Amino acid sequence: MSSHLGHRAGQAASLLLLFVLVGIDACTRRPRKGKLRKIARSDEVRRKRERAERELRARAEEIGRSGPWGPALRTTLMDVCSRGGGRNFLDQNAPKQPAMDCMMRVHLYFVVDGPAGDAVASVKGGELLSWDSPGDNARARISEPCSVRHKAILRTCVSDPAGITLRALRERPGTLVEWTLTTSYHTVPRTR
Repeated sequence: MSSHLGHRAGQAASLLLLFVLVGIDACTRRPRKGKLRKIARSDEVRRKRERAERELRARAEEIGRSGPWGPALRTTLMDVCSRGGGRNFLDQNAPKQPAMDCMMRVHLYFVVDGPAGDAVASVKGGELLSWDSPGDNARARISEPCSVRHKAILRTCVSDPAGITLRALRERPGTLVEWTLTTSYHTVPRTR
């Protein structure tokens, strides 16, 4: 008799656990990757992407004309639409992560003779100035943006001119400097 009750209690506990897991899954479910990819390739997002690229390229041309070092030796455009972070059940005040965020970056590369920090006054909001530190410390070096692999919904990374690597730029006398322009052009909010 007691083994029968124990067996029934075990079944009830298993069923309860199953309901809890299904409930948690329903609360944390994100849109499928295929649906997000369809949104990222839609006409609306394509128009936003094209506008963002025009604006970033216009700023890059402005930096080339009036910046401290003239035109960039290489320009890399990186466009990424990626999933947002998961839900935080431990911190109820944590900001809600989007289901998908699309961001574009333009990296401008220069080799300069003087201190790279002299250009800080020219850097605007949403821009970042980085440079290689002296010596052979590989971790302190600027990395190739196209070599970084993202688990992205949509990803494009192109350099102009395509044949110039950061390694080749480092062989020139001076300090390699990266001026990064960034904009977020489309966000898909999380529905739950």
